[in-house]
Amino acid sequence: MDRRTFAKSVAVTALSTPALALAKQDCMATSAGVVEGLVERAADVVRSSESTREAFAQWSTTVSTVMPFLHMTALVAKEGSDPAAGPGDVRRVYSSVPSAYPVGGWKHLAGSDWAAHVLQGQRILVASGEAQLKHYFPDHELLASLGTRTLVNIPVVVCRRTIGALAFLCEQASIDSATTNELHRLVPSIAPAFLLSTDSAS
Repeated sequence: MDRRTFAKSVAVTALSTPALALAKQDCMATSAGVVEGLVERAADVVRSSESTREAFAQWSTTVSTVMPFLHMTALVAKEGSDPAAGPGDVRRVYSSVPSAYPVGGWKHLAGSDWAAHVLQGQRILVASGEAQLKHYFPDHELLASLGTRTLVNIPVVVCRRTIGALAFLCEQASIDSATTNELHRLVPSIAPAFLLSTDSAS
């Protein structure tokens, strides 16, 4: 390699490496800033809403920028007949598609794989594809008729206790963990609406 080619190579390397590093840092900072901004906005809409229904609706609109979805429902949870088993009874307190999933009525789900994963395990559930939807949800045919290809459940936990869960019906074939983790950061902002709904549903 002659001196001119070597000098050019060194110059390109010196310029491109820091630039790439800075670009990556800027991208990460921008992403973190966007999420922080959404957390603040989500909290604001909950604080300013006149009812829990409005809070859920406005909050869902805010978080749809993180993960687009077809419909959202919210369930409050309480212990079933066996307190040692943890929460297993749920009641729908919000639904963006009431014709298919109306509000009201307690359902006993203790002992199901869904309850073990979401309510007792306090873990995010991403069920993608026909097999997983059928495994976790007896109403998988209704979900499919609504265009659901992936359903995301996120537990709402306060003081180590599962007080409810959110369900997002999505048309995407899959949802990555980075997206659900970002969404999970927004969940504490809607927790007050669950607590108020739990009080009214008791």
